[in-house]
Amino acid sequence: MTKAINAVRDSFARRFAYRRTHHALMSLPMRTRIDCDLLGREEETARAAVYGR
Repeated sequence: MTKAINAVRDSFARRFAYRRTHHALMSLPMRTRIDCDLLGREEETARAAVYGR
């Protein structure tokens, strides 16, 4: 039972981290996102940062 609870807790934590990262990337000025080659790839970048490639 503890293993299942830990899996659910980990899932929630990763989802929260994904949302926080995605929001942070979207909050960057457009010029910064262009310079960092993130424009249009914010979701993909946040997903890779949290869940790995």
